[in-house]
Amino acid sequence: MPKTRFGIIGCGSAAVPVCEAIAALPLAELAHVHDTDLNLARDMGERYRVPYTERLADLLGDPHVDVVYIAVPHDLLYRLTRQALEAGKHALVEKPMALTLAQADGLIALAEERQLALGVFYELRHSTAYQQARELIQAGAIGEVIGVRIQTVIDKPPHYWQAGYGGRSANPWRGQKTRAGGGVVLMNTSHQLDAIHYLTGLDVVSVSAEVGTLTAPVEVEDIAAATLRFSNGAVGSLFAGAHLAGASAGSEHFDLFGRQGQLRVPDAHGDGWLQVYLRRAWGDIPANLWHTVPGAKAQVYSEAVEAFARAVQQGEPAPTNGHDARRVLATVLALYQAAAEKRTLSIPVREVNYA
Repeated sequence: MPKTRFGIIGCGSAAVPVCEAIAALPLAELAHVHDTDLNLARDMGERYRVPYTERLADLLGDPHVDVVYIAVPHDLLYRLTRQALEAGKHALVEKPMALTLAQADGLIALAEERQLALGVFYELRHSTAYQQARELIQAGAIGEVIGVRIQTVIDKPPHYWQAGYGGRSANPWRGQKTRAGGGVVLMNTSHQLDAIHYLTGLDVVSVSAEVGTLTAPVEVEDIAAATLRFSNGAVGSLFAGAHLAGASAGSEHFDLFGRQGQLRVPDAHGDGWLQVYLRRAWGDIPANLWHTVPGAKAQVYSEAVEAFARAVQQGEPAPTNGHDARRVLATVLALYQAAAEKRTLSIPVREVNYA
């Protein structure tokens, strides 16, 4: 089977592990890289011995590029993704994919019209603990989910708002409301919101919230709390902070409470394992005591890229797609609006037809 050939739009820190994953996969290869900062493009191009350019048209016009991975500041995602789709390229896009629901809808419609795969890079879905939790939930081990508790506790370094974690590219967009669209909830908790739908199939249907900017000298929120109602009536809580003392690896996790048990789903970035408590024995999981479910650590970047490349080759929708990105964005935007208006806000549930 021929390899899926990737072009890169945006050669900052986010692209580094993705390029490493592409280079290591037998069914993918890196074909071309682009950044408006020629130094970043040159560094990535020379590292992988592929063409590099500061001109977007060069990459989008390259017939050797099947797919573009887009990792740029949030306010540029919509425009560049649209240009890629219009050029006939499949697109694998960093979250949140767009900053408004109208933009998200436009990209979804364009991809469907052109019969192109539109993926969103929520790579943490592929973590071992998430996969284990999904299997247990779908098999009925914990029964119907009735409660959700989300914790996103982080202590970001001061330079994060100017250059991200890696410091590869200096740009203050993360702290600017019009460019980032949001702070810790959009940038971090969005991964957990996506995971909860992936594990349970539940949608958030209403939210009330408080947000604040209490530590960092930025325009976006660095702390937030919310109450969530899910489509089956389950109730959830969310707490997120970007600069919280004592935060460490393992502090971004969530708990799922079912009628017959509970799952403590660990931080996908950490080394923790899934913890399970069941009212009734299930397979080799005993009843009425906490049980650890070990597993090998997944290569989440490689698995996310591989899953997208395989979908492209087989002519199927992206496994994590534009509809998934829109669902998370709708929840986050409703959370921000609910906080601003000091009220509980309903979120319409959209039926998705993949036919």
